[in-house]
Amino acid sequence: AMFLLAYHGKTPVLGVPSCAMYSKRTVLDLVLPRILIDEELTAEDIAAYGHGGLCLDCGVCTFPHCSFGK
Repeated sequence: AMFLLAYHGKTPVLGVPSCAMYSKRTVLDLVLPRILIDEELTAEDIAAYGHGGLCLDCGVCTFPHCSFGK
């Protein structure tokens, strides 16, 4: 799955993989709140998500108080 983030001027353009329709948590859950507060994310910000935990699909979700995206 591939996530895309680009900017057209100051407007963010997001490409979300189709698995986002089936997974409870995706990278969109990590990125979208930052986009909505007008934070301009860099390649380094996105790369930092590569070092961290995957969503374990726990029976009771405790996100954001878990290892996902950390």
